[in-house]
Amino acid sequence: MKKILKFSALLTVLFFAFSACERPDNNDPDGNDVNNNPKERVIVYKIGNNEYRQTLATEGQWDAMLDVLCNQVQSGSKVTFFNMNQTTYFQNNESGGTKAAKTFSTTNRDEMKAWMKKMEEEGRTVVVTYDNGTWNGKAYAFAPPATTLNNIIGTWHFSCSVVSHIDPNGALINSDHYAPENGGGSMYYTFYDNGTMTLTFNAMDGTVATDNSTWNLTDEGKLNCELLPNNGLWDVNWITNNTMIISRSDLGTEEGDILYQLQFDRE
Repeated sequence: MKKILKFSALLTVLFFAFSACERPDNNDPDGNDVNNNPKERVIVYKIGNNEYRQTLATEGQWDAMLDVLCNQVQSGSKVTFFNMNQTTYFQNNESGGTKAAKTFSTTNRDEMKAWMKKMEEEGRTVVVTYDNGTWNGKAYAFAPPATTLNNIIGTWHFSCSVVSHIDPNGALINSDHYAPENGGGSMYYTFYDNGTMTLTFNAMDGTVATDNSTWNLTDEGKLNCELLPNNGLWDVNWITNNTMIISRSDLGTEEGDILYQLQFDRE
């Protein structure tokens, strides 16, 4: 029989884990945008209601994938995508930068494709449709509150955290990666429609630690919950019935700019 523990300091696990293993960045320091230039992306995307993930290694592969997505849009599907990999820093994340949704319409496919590339570079979630010869795009820094509210209720498996350190020029220095399963445990966040939530940690020895709190969304859609790491407001970059990706940043710290990302899978 599992032993149930009340553990108010549960998030200490996460804070220490943020200094886990270091992963070097493989970006080209010269920033050359050529087709064979290595640039890793992990694109989560939806075609209609179907969700997929694709790992890409070069700019050429990304260009080819954008063509495939445009073909799907032109054939009548709604396409949504987001780059989960933080090899691209949020260029719109500096002080004074706008996080308002951006829209774009054109009758030119190449113009739409170029806009999609630019929005991906800004770390946005991009939605593209096609109607009567016109391409329509919308790009979010974080999901609209209604989208989050429609999807967040339920239990989410905490998959991993990624903490990225950014130099003064906006380039990725390195990333620290942590997944609870690497230490033999597992973590789950359960959000209830009454504004309460439960955090559950299953240890490898069979014990279970829980903590309870409340959660809410700000008017602009930021997720607020004290049981999330760093006690900050989190941007909901991507949320569907299957996947949730949230992020936040600390700018101008003694260590430079730091970008945090948490990834969850629906339980």
